[in-house]
Amino acid sequence: MISSTTRGAVMIMLSAIFFGMMPFFALKTYAEGFDVNNLLLFRYIFAFILIALFCLYKKISLRINRKQFIHLLMAAIVGTMMTTYTLFKSYQYISSGLASTLHFIYPIVTLILATVLFKERFTVYKLMALLLSLSGIAILATGTREPLNTTGILWALASGILYAIYITSMAHPELKKLNSFTASFWIFGITGFLFLIQGMATNNINLEITPKALFYMLNLSIWSTFGAVVLFFNGLKQTGPGNASLLSTLEPLTGVVIGVIVFHESLDLKTLIAMLLILGSVLVVVQHKDSSKEILTAKSPEGSTPIRLKRHYLLPAISMFIKSQRKQGL
Repeated sequence: MISSTTRGAVMIMLSAIFFGMMPFFALKTYAEGFDVNNLLLFRYIFAFILIALFCLYKKISLRINRKQFIHLLMAAIVGTMMTTYTLFKSYQYISSGLASTLHFIYPIVTLILATVLFKERFTVYKLMALLLSLSGIAILATGTREPLNTTGILWALASGILYAIYITSMAHPELKKLNSFTASFWIFGITGFLFLIQGMATNNINLEITPKALFYMLNLSIWSTFGAVVLFFNGLKQTGPGNASLLSTLEPLTGVVIGVIVFHESLDLKTLIAMLLILGSVLVVVQHKDSSKEILTAKSPEGSTPIRLKRHYLLPAISMFIKSQRKQGL
């Protein structure tokens, strides 16, 4: 039987794959004359409509309390608005490759926040997975030499820190009480509304939507927003913020695969090594089970008191049990 932790890990990995498809849909939409603000506006408006219809069809309750609304409001502002803004802002000063590397500081920050706030154990396996994933991402991002711009570096680092805060905030006990569709409904709605206010304030709303632009924006909303966010939030409940951030490093790997298949980019040895490192980090997270959870239940010789045995104590315990039976003449 598949454990809840394994199911959560699969959800996070699928979410990362869907998020990794985002640059493809975004670039295709940009080619149709849309800027970042309009793309994000329609992305979240379409996603909000989709999830509203889904919740209505499934009769999912959308009621939340005041505390949950405050947490969702902060998650929407920090996670879906500020993170995107700071990351795209960094592209104006440094290459997207360098910006992506700096953005992926968020697994480190997330692990620290999860350890401090939620008392998650920072194990050797998590450290190993972190080093593998960061090494792979760094290799993927290294390209031609470019002058370092302090402003761009700060924007990119800020995006990573903000995204780590978003992941950690979504693991709050109040939000864990919510259905993942309910939480996503409010996040999409709040974010879409905020981008609408921004567009109206700057008089920058593009309503000249071509069929191609509509096609790519709908796919962005369905796969890289609706599907990705719901899967991520569901998986986060099962895996915790630390493991979720490590498994999310599949996202840049998806970008590489799409680049090779769709844009016919070359797959050199450097990229292959980076892919293997990232996949290795994912395998470490998925395969490792916390030893504190690997507990077996037995009974005492009297048959009344349950004894909880860790696996690495199992053989000594069996040996002691056999000796005790011999002493009793059994």
